[in-house]
Formats: sequence, C-alpha cells, structure tokens
Amino acid sequence: MLKILFAPMDKENACGMFTAPHIISLIICIIAIGVALYFARNISDSSLKKLTRIFAYVFTAMEIIKIIYKFSYGYTEQLDFWFPLSFCSLFIYSLWMAGFGKGIIYKLGVSFIVGGCFMGGASFLVVPATSLLDYPIYHYLSIHSMLFHSCMVFMAILYIRKRYMDVTLKNCRYYVPFVASACILSIVLNLIFNANLMIMRNPVNIPIGFVNGIYEACPPVFTVLAFLAYIIIPYIVAIAVYRISLLIKNKKNPS
Repeated sequence: MLKILFAPMDKENACGMFTAPHIISLIICIIAIGVALYFARNISDSSLKKLTRIFAYVFTAMEIIKIIYKFSYGYTEQLDFWFPLSFCSLFIYSLWMAGFGKGIIYKLGVSFIVGGCFMGGASFLVVPATSLLDYPIYHYLSIHSMLFHSCMVFMAILYIRKRYMDVTLKNCRYYVPFVASACILSIVLNLIFNANLMIMRNPVNIPIGFVNGIYEACPPVFTVLAFLAYIIIPYIVAIAVYRISLLIKNKKNPS
C-alpha cells in the first residue's frame, strides 16, 4: 500500500486535468464539503478554534511528509518543487495564526482564510495544475492536494459564516499586506534561485491562452499582473461569497 501511495512520479498514468478520475474526485470533494458544512452548521466558537488548530497540525505534518517524499526521490531541482510557498500553502500559515495567534497576527491569519481560501481552494479543485498532472489519483500527493484544497473551501465558508472578520473593502487592509508579503518574498527567491514560487515567474500548466500570451510577450508584465491578481481577485470573490452568505442568513432569519 505504501509503495503505491508513495511511488515515483508517473506521468504516463497520471490523473490529468478534466479526465474521468479528476471529475469523479471533484464531485466527491464537492459532496464532502457540503456534508461537512451541514454537520458543522452549528459549530461553536471554541470547537472551530480547536478544529483550526487540528488542521494546522495535520496539514503541517502532511506537508512535511510531502517534502520528505520530494527529497527521497530527488525532486528538488528547483525551490518551487518542494518549498511550501504558493498561494494555497499560505493556508497552512494562516491556520497557525488564526488558531494560536492574537491581535494583528490573528487578524492576518483570519483575513486569508476568509479572503483567499475559497478562491484558492476552488480554483485548484477545478484546475489541478500541479500534482494531478504528475501522479495517479490514488497517489499520496494527489490525495493530499484534493483534501487540502477541499478543506480550504470548507474553512473559508465556515469562517465567513461565523463572521470573525467581515469580508469588506475596509478589512482588505489585513489581507493585502499578508498576501503581498508572500508575493514579494516569492519574487526575491525566484530571482535568487531561478525558481517559480507562487507561479510568479511563468504560468506553468495554467490552461489559459491569454495568460500564457502575456508571459510570452513580456515576462515582467506577467509577474506584475500575477501579483495584482493574488491581492485583488480572491478577495473580490470572497466579498461575493460573504454577501451571498448574508442574504441566505437574512432570508432564514428575517428581522
């Protein structure tokens, strides 16, 4: 079983994108998110805090296992092959900050959960541009990716429902610095190590023609646009989810 879970990269038998295994796994993830949200509909503040801390431990451990796997097979030629600095990996840091932090640290962590996790998690589930292109769906890295991003969506909706931080333009003052700091660090490390952290150097595996066209025409412009996209688009989507959540709540509990 372990040999199958942690087998070497196998592009020939990889799950792929928009294939039957991907679509089936996507449907399973959507159903799982819905069921989990149903059972967590009345979760208390203390229980959600505990869940946040549990997720912090679990996904940190899973990320360490992922890194060990990469080093075991020598998949470390570039920093972005193993170093946990992507838009979605910020979820791990935000869990620690929201679960254990106080003051501004807590607010920065929560800002990413409510402002970035829904878009980040949902985007990957629909367009899994990393592990599923290199491994079968039953491989540890594929399972990890689908579970991780499903939990991003789950936690985003839970935190938005609980209104620990209203997703408003005013509160983007927490989200923007948090994500911008990660982007700037990625750009610096990309220049030093010739890497592609946060996919800010080139749009590898992103199946969007005009995005690839921008990169081919002028790579620096792609980096600038990627930076702006990270700090603007997920938060706009989160505002929409937040407002929909308020509308649903108001219909259920009219004043």
